[in-house]
Amino acid sequence: SIVNRTTYFSIQSIANPEEKVVLLTIDDAPDKYALSMAKTLQALNVKAIFFVNGHFIDTPEEGEVLKKINEMGFPIGNHTFNHMNLKDLTEEQQRQEIVGLNDRIEELIGERPRFFRAPFGMNTEYSKRVAADEDMLLMNWTYGYDWEKAYQQKNSLADIMVNTQLLRNGANLLMHDRKWTSEALGDIVKGLQEKGYKIVDPELIESPGSKETAAE
Repeated sequence: SIVNRTTYFSIQSIANPEEKVVLLTIDDAPDKYALSMAKTLQALNVKAIFFVNGHFIDTPEEGEVLKKINEMGFPIGNHTFNHMNLKDLTEEQQRQEIVGLNDRIEELIGERPRFFRAPFGMNTEYSKRVAADEDMLLMNWTYGYDWEKAYQQKNSLADIMVNTQLLRNGANLLMHDRKWTSEALGDIVKGLQEKGYKIVDPELIESPGSKETAAE
C-alpha cells in the first residue's frame, strides 16, 4: 500500500511521487445525498473524506446516517458545527465549533476526525492551533465547481471536474452533498480514472503526529 503525504492543498505518494493521484472530499454532509454518494463510491471501490457539519447530525436519525457512512469505510472529517466563518467568532466560539463537533462525532462513531476543513477555507491562527491540539490535519482544496450555477447539473459538472485545467497530480477535489453532485459522482470517478488518476484512500494519508507530514 502507498503512504501519502498531504500538504494544505495537495497530496503526494511517498512510495512513488510520479504516480498520478487525487483525493476526493465531500463537504456539508450528511445532508440529503451523502449516503447515496457513499454507496456510489463503494460500488466503484473508491474512498473519499466526508466533511461533516454538526447541524446535520443533531438528531438520532441523522446520527445513524453518519454511522452508516463511516461503517462503509469512509473517514469523517470536521467541517465545524454550524458552518460559520471562523474569523467572525471569538476564540471560545471557534473552539466550540471545532472541538464540540469532534465530541459529537466521537459519540456516534467512536473515534475523532483526523481531518479539518474550515468553512469557506478561512482558518484563523487560533483555529489552526485547535486543529493541531486535536491532532487533525488542516485541509483546503485545489478546485471545486458544484456551487456555481453553470455546473449545477450532472453533465456540465462531471465534464468540468474531469477536464478542468486545474486537474493535476496531487489535486484535492472539493464536492458537496448536493443532488447534481450525487448524480455526477460516478462519471467524475470514472473520468478521472480514465485519465490515469488513482483515487487515494484517505486512510493512507499520514497524520500530523507523523514526523514526515507537513500541514502547511
